[in-house]
Amino acid sequence: MTDKPSRMVLARLRAINWDDDSAAFDHPHSRALLMREYLRRAALWAKAYDAEPAWPFFDIAEHIDASITTPPDIADELEELLEELAPASLRTTCRGAVRWAILREARSDLPMDLPDPYEPLLAMYERGGGYYLEEYLDLNGVMIPLRDLESNASAAPFLTLAPADLDALDSEGT
Repeated sequence: MTDKPSRMVLARLRAINWDDDSAAFDHPHSRALLMREYLRRAALWAKAYDAEPAWPFFDIAEHIDASITTPPDIADELEELLEELAPASLRTTCRGAVRWAILREARSDLPMDLPDPYEPLLAMYERGGGYYLEEYLDLNGVMIPLRDLESNASAAPFLTLAPADLDALDSEGT
């Protein structure tokens, strides 16, 4: 395995036990906060690149630079991993996180005042897999309202993604 950012994101996605529904129930508070932070960050990027219609679960790199592509070997491994995952928006964000890593490596002109959009979502996936999207976002242990782009963009940021801090949040609720 190389230290290429796209390979590192793929390794993180591979390490997730997507079939372990019980893991989400161990981290309900942190997963809700991480999802809210992803929604906030994605809303900021959508506004910055006129991608509001694609928000909330979209490939941000596609809207910034559509010429950025995933190398075939990584794309093949990623598609094999995603084959059984649902909903489709989860697959879209996993592809987007990999392409985001490629974009960040290829371009140094991205806005420095906007935070990494996918890091909270990757951390949420690592703490118990995916989600279900209906009237609410069902995170297997907690449900949160999706709300609209503007309310997510104006939400207060969640400033820590440190695993120890997230664990402390989850232990407060037990």
